[in-house]
Amino acid sequence: MRKITLPLATALIAACAHTSGVTPTGKGTYMVSRSHWGVEPTGSSVKAEALKEANSYCARLHKEMELVNETQNDMVPFKSEAQAEIEFRCR
Repeated sequence: MRKITLPLATALIAACAHTSGVTPTGKGTYMVSRSHWGVEPTGSSVKAEALKEANSYCARLHKEMELVNETQNDMVPFKSEAQAEIEFRCR
């Protein structure tokens, strides 16, 4: 039973987070959208993960990330996920 429980728990945890990846939105701007469902995630923690992803993307281009716009929503138990979306450019 223990052999089944660990892989199942790992799969459930992995399925709880979603990301759009870096998506071009035009005129040199990009977007990252993330959501997470789980033990009390906050919009702030999801936004922090999106910012890390954006920073990594710009760093690969040897540029700095500049935040253009951001939104976030906290999780509402049994109703909605914690979500964040950022728009950025690399300078």
